[in-house]
Amino acid sequence: MEIIKTVLVPLAMTDNCQGVFDSAAAIADKYGADILVVSVINSRDIQSVESVVSMGYDVDGEHYVSEIKKARKTMMDTIVETSGFSGKRVKILFKLGHPVDEILETIVRESPDLVVMGTRGRSGLRNSFIGDVAKQVFKRSPVPVLSHRGEKCRERLMKRVRLD
Repeated sequence: MEIIKTVLVPLAMTDNCQGVFDSAAAIADKYGADILVVSVINSRDIQSVESVVSMGYDVDGEHYVSEIKKARKTMMDTIVETSGFSGKRVKILFKLGHPVDEILETIVRESPDLVVMGTRGRSGLRNSFIGDVAKQVFKRSPVPVLSHRGEKCRERLMKRVRLD
């Protein structure tokens, strides 16, 4: 692998985020690289809010997105602080849309040298080892992608693999 200057870390702000970020930070530290975090607010969620509005409920889609961004920014600040990685070397992008499309678009626009992302593998037998978003990014990314598995995922997958 060539010198790494930028590591892209797509985070859905789930319970596995700290581990994913810590893995990316370890690599970034080794190479003196910066980290670019992309957090995608799924357009499906925004459409759900718009559906509720169309039924006459007093919900503001823009306020919803603003609150999600604020909450995720707070989480990211905590994640970075907990990791010990310099916050000055972390840039956060918030995107609205379909997660796979937005992650791939970010890869093309930002040209990171490596992508580090989590794989939970919860979406059924077909995607039992890699979740659907990660699977699509792995298949279509023009740059190397490194998967991070949290301890719970690792244990669950170890039980599924049978050695004969």
